[in-house]
Amino acid sequence: MDVSELRVGDSINRLPLLIEKSSIAMTKKNTPYLRATFRDKTGSIDGVWWNYSTDLEEAVREGNVIEVTGKIDSYNGNAQLAVENLTVSTKKPDDFARWTAMDVEKIWNDLVDIIGEMKEPLTKFVAEELLLKQQTMIDGFKKAPAAKSVHNNWFGGLLEHVWSLCQIAKPVVAHYQKNYLEKISLDKVLFGLIFHDAGKIIEYDYGSPAFSFTGVGTLTNHLVLGPAWVYEKANVWWKTSGASSMDPEKFKIERAHLMHVLAAHHGQLEWGSPVKPSSIEAIMVHHLDNLDSKVLHAYDLVAGKQGPIAGFSAASRFEQTSFLNYSI
Repeated sequence: MDVSELRVGDSINRLPLLIEKSSIAMTKKNTPYLRATFRDKTGSIDGVWWNYSTDLEEAVREGNVIEVTGKIDSYNGNAQLAVENLTVSTKKPDDFARWTAMDVEKIWNDLVDIIGEMKEPLTKFVAEELLLKQQTMIDGFKKAPAAKSVHNNWFGGLLEHVWSLCQIAKPVVAHYQKNYLEKISLDKVLFGLIFHDAGKIIEYDYGSPAFSFTGVGTLTNHLVLGPAWVYEKANVWWKTSGASSMDPEKFKIERAHLMHVLAAHHGQLEWGSPVKPSSIEAIMVHHLDNLDSKVLHAYDLVAGKQGPIAGFSAASRFEQTSFLNYSI
């Protein structure tokens, strides 16, 4: 039985599942219990094991595959796996890997063409230096997820998310350029969309489909890494060719603007953004990113998690609602 098929009242017996998240909590009686998110290729389900045994501490770490016996009950309106027993599985984490359904090489080539069409010398130089001239970045961009759980949380998810954003952005920017402000920079919007999550190539460990954080990512997440990379590469441009073609004060603003569209993409300070969007380009990057991530989050629930209400997905703990299932 697949996770996407599980319904309240179902029982499972030694079903192999990947542990996507796990944590040990304490009951009011000060006894440990396991909270975890389990998944296969079709979807994920939260679970709880009240009779957790510390003898299985190593087995229930994130990224491991276990065989689960238990029942599906309801908690806060969503299906929850009530674990009765866990055993170590012979299956490998890669058996549960999810990949983008898109042609990775095709959408990668589309992205290369977008950078090639950029007209602003500094923006184009930084984009090429960051993404097209470092094999580790190329490989990472093609494989990394866009997020651990909210949206595009599969191999190739980062590239898919960025490609989707660039397709949306072009007509949106053209509309505002034509009707309001011609000087809006398409290059900077596309740059922000391409690199806003690029730091996740370093932030995440995607050697396993559980997608844990790296040590470097724990200390310096993508909101720190992206702007730092831009600062470094922009200074290289200035030293090699920029000083002869741009006023120093303009360079400082241009460099800061490229850093800003990355740093401000979360939009709100309470969402982890170090700064609020302070240019039209940064506003566009934030809202386009928010749009695509929310649509893909809803899509993933509709495609993989049937909720207790017929014809609707499981409830999103992020959006606090369910989504219409279009297959009805």
